[in-house]
Amino acid sequence: MVQYRFIQLARQGNSKAIATLLNSKLHSEGIKVKASVVNNWLHILLESDELPDRSSIIYLVRNQLLKLKLDSIKRVKLLFKRYIDEYPTWGQEFDLELSLECIFDNKQNRFYPKSKINNSKNKGLNNLRMSQITLGIVVIILFIALVVFIRKTLIKQPSQTLNSSKIYPQALPTEENLT
Repeated sequence: MVQYRFIQLARQGNSKAIATLLNSKLHSEGIKVKASVVNNWLHILLESDELPDRSSIIYLVRNQLLKLKLDSIKRVKLLFKRYIDEYPTWGQEFDLELSLECIFDNKQNRFYPKSKINNSKNKGLNNLRMSQITLGIVVIILFIALVVFIRKTLIKQPSQTLNSSKIYPQALPTEENLT
């Protein structure tokens, strides 16, 4: 009876019920599931100590969601993250409406949904590139500041040497002036 209630809540788009049902299926794999629903998108975060086979996890999660026949959810964003990582290792987006559209992966001998691949590893690389670009910009700004500082310092020095060549009357009297 409790399982039936969770299934009903999940079909209505209750993210906690969906997470609970997916947790029951993925617990044996050592995977913990968190879920949230935003604007008819189901966001699922899978977390584990080890990196599981991507295509089999996507296949399993997608099939479970298709079996639930969710009413209001049309798209899913699935992310996987190891506990030790700060950012997700990979991600996958797929439609729940296009259930017949699949690609056969010869390497894995598995079916998985044809979709936009939102690879979080590429996001990590993009973040790395952005960090490198930002670092490059900071280095350029510091270099320009150094050049301006050196230039201003060099400009001030000649003007000081010109002023020091002028002969100013001595402020203190010498013995010759006293007598």
